[in-house]
Amino acid sequence: MTSATRLVYLFYLMAFTLLFPGSLCGQGGFAEMVDRAFGSNQELVNGIQFTNQYIRSEGHPYWIDGGFKTGSVCINDQWFEQLQLRYNLFSQKLELGYLTPEGHMNQIITVPENISAFFLGGYMFRRVQIVEEESAYYQVVSAGATTSYIRWSRDLLGTRSSGTSFGPIEREYWIHQGEQWLHFKNQKSYVRAFPKEQKRASKNLLKQQNFYFWRATTREMVEMLLASIRLLEEGGEP
Repeated sequence: MTSATRLVYLFYLMAFTLLFPGSLCGQGGFAEMVDRAFGSNQELVNGIQFTNQYIRSEGHPYWIDGGFKTGSVCINDQWFEQLQLRYNLFSQKLELGYLTPEGHMNQIITVPENISAFFLGGYMFRRVQIVEEESAYYQVVSAGATTSYIRWSRDLLGTRSSGTSFGPIEREYWIHQGEQWLHFKNQKSYVRAFPKEQKRASKNLLKQQNFYFWRATTREMVEMLLASIRLLEEGGEP
């Protein structure tokens, strides 16, 4: 059984146990119980059958190019690997593509509260609560005792009557060092977030890297955040 199949069965098992406690034994095969419990709709307590809600909208709501990528998720401290995943930045939910035992491709929309972390495209994401923000998924970049968090999002613009389209990807950043939190979105707020004695160094770092938040690739962004972490930990000029 593949990791994806085991993961789907875990979703079913958790949902079935919550809906029908004490009835898991003596009821025939597990697949039969799942079918009796959910039927063809297969709505889950911690996942729901995928439907394309944005078919009339221009663009897509997903991280990077919108296609499924191989990744892994953590549920109840257990990692499931080699899964087909995509991250919806508008709904802030992770979608899972999997093959049923009959060989059919299916998709479910997972519930964020049940997935504490995932790897996608070689990058780590964790569900955490930052300062006064609600719990959400953040890309995590760490070095030493300092951690940076990146919140990805995408808005749906327009109205049903005039037509809707997905806007550009937006990113928001936090750096956590000890009791200190730095929060920024762009060039100005980046420099403003640094302590007074390091503002000049932060400006120089942006110039040296020729870095602009609005056009940076994911790799460039990660490299910049690591350089920022080094600046905070070492102090002085970059």
